[in-house]
This record gives sequence, structure tokens and C-alpha cells, in this order.
Amino acid sequence: MAKRVESPAPLRRLAPIELYSSCRHHMGIYRSVTVTCRYNAPSPSQKINAAFLYPALGRVVSAQPMLRVGILKEETNEATFCHIKTVDLSNHVSFKTVDPVDTLEQYNEQIASQQGWHHDQLWHNTAEIPPWRIAIVEPSAAVVEKFPLIQDIIFSYHHALLDGTSGKLFHQNLLKEINYQLHKEVRANGTTSPTSIMQFPDAPRLPEAQDQIIQFTNSATYLIKTLWNELGPTKLRAKKIIPWHGKSIDFAIPYVTRTKPVDFQPDVVAKLLKSCREHNTTITGLFHALTVASFASRLPASEASSFSAATPISLRPFLGPNADPELKDALRVLVTSYQHEFPADLVTSLRGSPTAASLDTNIWKIAQRVKTELIKRVDTMPRDDINGLMKYNSDWFGFFQKMDGKPRKDSWEISNIGVFKDTSATPGFTVSRVYFTNGAMVTGAPVALGVGSVPGGMLTIAFSWQEGVVSEEFVNNLAADITSLVTRFHEKGLFGV
Repeated sequence: MAKRVESPAPLRRLAPIELYSSCRHHMGIYRSVTVTCRYNAPSPSQKINAAFLYPALGRVVSAQPMLRVGILKEETNEATFCHIKTVDLSNHVSFKTVDPVDTLEQYNEQIASQQGWHHDQLWHNTAEIPPWRIAIVEPSAAVVEKFPLIQDIIFSYHHALLDGTSGKLFHQNLLKEINYQLHKEVRANGTTSPTSIMQFPDAPRLPEAQDQIIQFTNSATYLIKTLWNELGPTKLRAKKIIPWHGKSIDFAIPYVTRTKPVDFQPDVVAKLLKSCREHNTTITGLFHALTVASFASRLPASEASSFSAATPISLRPFLGPNADPELKDALRVLVTSYQHEFPADLVTSLRGSPTAASLDTNIWKIAQRVKTELIKRVDTMPRDDINGLMKYNSDWFGFFQKMDGKPRKDSWEISNIGVFKDTSATPGFTVSRVYFTNGAMVTGAPVALGVGSVPGGMLTIAFSWQEGVVSEEFVNNLAADITSLVTRFHEKGLFGV
């Protein structure tokens, strides 16, 4: 008699913000978030292998419920997290040596290519295998000879499980456990005998749904305005100015994610941070301003009179009294977004900046504007936030289908996951680079900039885009403009020539 296969037990329904991503994944229009960190070994003989990694990774998985759940009924608006009793880490871990290259810059390009590949993969069998993976990437021999201690760990995951900040926190937890494992093996004068199979017979206590622990409130004015803009008769609504957005949303364009890194060295980052403080702004505000300056210089006024951009905002500081304090550090989805408008008069002022001083003035003004907008938004959180209305949408599949063929709302997005923190109790491995990217956003901005950094060290801007929506040349020009503006400021104290 055939043995009956036990179906995974349902846990809780996906919250609206989680369902937002599960629907996109099932439709193939958004697949993963990816955070890659560069790990530096204490010595060439102590680099990360499977026997060393599995015990450390296993402790992270045991401590984080969202890494050991699946998703049932993802093809519906009633998707549910489910209890996965057995997790085989070998299903989630791979090792790869990249194609032969000679320089660190070429190796970084290989990492960018790997990152794009991971973004393009769909998660299969999400009801039985938690949808996340890591890849430990080694440089080829020529690079290893010059940089014998480095390995990159690519962490890619379904956005219904975790947000961008959680990707950084995963690496912080993994580094801590790797260093614990390092000293455990040193004390034992040998290596442990690892297993990849983990058993979880008891259902995990999942982090609460975002809308259960964030006290969203919506004023009547905000509610009426939002519903009118979404549902009111087109003829009666005020005509909206459509900002530049690349190509309109098109589900027929193949899903191919491209990524490109720009690294800024510690001395450059230190000067930028000091100057941002002096000009009453932030790194996020400054890179929005530099992006506006690049777009304004590259795109003609007839094609791009105005722009719009998004900044994701972590909701971790806004947990309400119903939040379980034991789960406050859990990996999860706690995020919203703010939309910035860069109207025609502001863009025209940038295009008309004839001198280095006037360009400099305009860039800092825009950077200050972005910071001021974010401060005002944070000060009123979680009041009048779009997340507070998501529960009223009963059909996310229909919501996204209606977007096909329509203009995008944003010109770009900048998401800053902040500074990586090493919380290890003992020294050992370190992290020297954070490369954070969104997958191609079929219904979102045509270009995304992910920002990650290490304390006192490198800051990396990671550009990502959907192939065919904007050209590689366009993104290369954007990256070159931002690099030259920052380099010029570092050398001369002004962004302009």
C-alpha cells in the first residue's frame, strides 16, 4: 500500500503586503530580492566550504521562522504560509567558481551577472521548499592570487518572505554564526561532521502580519482622495502629468534582470557623509539628486519634462503595542514607500545650470528637498499610508493585470538598506562589500538603485533594470554620470566642471 504523503499544514494567511509579492511571483513579473556580501576569511586555509557553512547556516535557519516556511495556494488571492517540517540545506546552497578573469573589477562584473541570473529564477514547489537560496562564489585563479581571502555569498529570496533590510540582517546573522563556528572548530582542533537535513516537527511561531502590528490609520481626506484617483471616472479626474518612465509596462517583454555595480572607496564615502551632514541631507537624498541631474542632462525636455521617484521606508521603528517583543528582530516584511515628484521647473533649473557653482547649489537643494519630504513622511507614519488601504483590495492578480500597457508611476527607485553591522562576539571573518539589488520591476520603476555599505568602508550603488525597458547604454551613462559627479566632488569640492 502506497504511503500517504502528508500535506504541509497551513499557518497564517499572507498579509496584503506579502500577497502583493506572491501574486507578482506567480505571474512572473517579480521574482526575488538579492543581497550579496563579500566575506573575507582570516586566512586562505579557512575559507567557507560546505562542512563549515552548514552548521552556521543551520543555526540561522533554526532562529528565523520565515526561512523554514513555504507558501500554499500561491496562484490565488488566499495564499497561506505553511509549516515545512524538513529543510534540506543542500536544496538551498550552491558553490560556484566564476569564469576566468584577471582583475577585481572583472570579478565584480561576474558577480553582477550572477546576481541578475538569480533574480530571473522562479521559485518552484514553494509549498514544500522554502523559497530562498544562497550561492558561495569564488573568484577565478588570477583574482584569488591577488585577493586570496575573498568569497561572495549571494542571498536571494522571495519578497513575500523578507524585505530588503532582512537581506542585510540575514548576512549579519550568518557572519556571526560563521565566526562562532570558526572558533568552535579551533577549540575542537578539527572540523565538525555536518548534516544538511534539519527537522522542525513543531510549527514555527511566525512574525505577525505587517497590518496587525503597524497601527495604520487613514484620514477621510486621504481615503477619499486615494479612492477617487484610483476609481473615479477618468473624465472627472484632474489630468495627471506623466513623468518620464522609460517604456510603458509591458508583460510581453522577456523577464531578464541586468545589474551593474559602482563602488565608492572609504575616503570618498567619508567626505560624502560629512558634506551631507553639513548640507542637512542624507546619502539617499544626495543620490536622488545626482540621479535627477544625470537624467536631466541625458534626456531632452521634450521627452522628459519631469520625473518621479520612490524611496522604500522601513516600518521597523513603528511597531505597535500588539507586536511580540520576542519577534522584533525576526526577518520579515515591514516596508512601505514614498513617492517624490521632481516637477518641470525643478528639472529645468538643472538643465539651465551654466556653472559648476549653480549645478552644485541645485544638487544640494534637491538632496535637501528629498530629506525634508522623508522626514515629514516619517513624522506622520503610519497615518495616511497606502499600506493601510491594501486590505481593501481583494484581487491582486486583477490589480496587476490592469497595469499592462499603462505608464509607470516612477522614473527610478532608490532603496538604501543602510550600514552592515558585524555583531560577532569573536573576530574572524569580516564583510567588506554589500551589493543589494531588486529584480526587474515589470510594474515598477524602469531603473532601481540599491545602496549598501560597511562601516568606515566601501559604499556600493547597485543599478538594476529589465532588459528591453531601458538600454544598457542608458544605465551605463547614469552610472558614469554619478561616478564622475562624486569623483569630481571628492577631488574639487564641487559637482560641476
